Amino acid sequence: MTRKMQKIVGLLSILWAWPLYAVEVTVSIPPLAGIVAPLLEDDDRLNVLLDPGVSPHGFQLKPSHLWALQKSDLVLTVGTPVDAWLDKSLAHDSMPVLKMRDLNGVELLPIRRGGVWEKADQASHDHDHDHDHERERDHDEGKANDALKNYDGHLWLSQHNAKLLIQTVSLSLQSLKPERKDAIKRKTEIWLAELERVDQALRQQMALLKNEPFIVLHDAYQYFERHYGLNGVGSIRLNPALSPSLKRIQSLRKKISQHNVHCVFKEPQFPEKRVLAVISGLQVKVGSLDPMGVYQPGTQTIEVRYRPYDELLINMAQAFDACLAGSMEKP
Repeated sequence: MTRKMQKIVGLLSILWAWPLYAVEVTVSIPPLAGIVAPLLEDDDRLNVLLDPGVSPHGFQLKPSHLWALQKSDLVLTVGTPVDAWLDKSLAHDSMPVLKMRDLNGVELLPIRRGGVWEKADQASHDHDHDHDHERERDHDEGKANDALKNYDGHLWLSQHNAKLLIQTVSLSLQSLKPERKDAIKRKTEIWLAELERVDQALRQQMALLKNEPFIVLHDAYQYFERHYGLNGVGSIRLNPALSPSLKRIQSLRKKISQHNVHCVFKEPQFPEKRVLAVISGLQVKVGSLDPMGVYQPGTQTIEVRYRPYDELLINMAQAFDACLAGSMEKP
């Protein structure tokens, strides 16, 4: 065999060994990765555009992100203001995009208004608040679909929506890799069964916390609260990237006492002072919730790019339990 033939045979051997059925999936935010990762195989590639610990508010794509999008077999987004920063890039390309908001039967909850929810203060004549809200509106609603602007965009915290996404992505993967159709179906069944098992355990854990009122940094947890019957009564900000005005702080302090709130949740991506300014001198515990699911409860350390969805749910339940169970005895 000539040297030229040897090179050709060697090249063909490499190509033959390369997994022809591998796919590349790109997701906008870490929770979507945690939802679909168990469906993928070792040779598949999963890209996460939003880096762990980075707020989606004001996020901008890098050239490396655009390259990942271009070579993806499937792109997954929430399709709400949470990842509206991706809309412009997707609008100019014919890449296969699946938006959670467009799933048949998707659960959409309206933004909460009234009471202690920050949205209720839009009519305030406080200058600082009006200025902040204008910036929030430009970012959160200006790029969003008008039909969705009145709905809570954190769709992945609905287990119903997560399961819809799993089933839909499973069908897409089966189409992309027909030779692995049975294996993908089996992975899907196992993953859905595991989520059902976790859900049943969390229902028992959360049942003891249903009557405990709490306030969150921003209204990101409504789907989780509704599913487990938790008693969220308000939020500090509409946009967690902005500090509350003095007028907002004063209003919150009064309402914390009126609603007998003994637990307020911060978020590890944002400065703690936004919560501490509200509760200073009050008998209130501070918990920590992460809607992106990349932080371990009780820490400020990111250990992974994303966490499996069942782990995200378990960690969130633990965070609620740690603060609310203790608040029953008053801090």
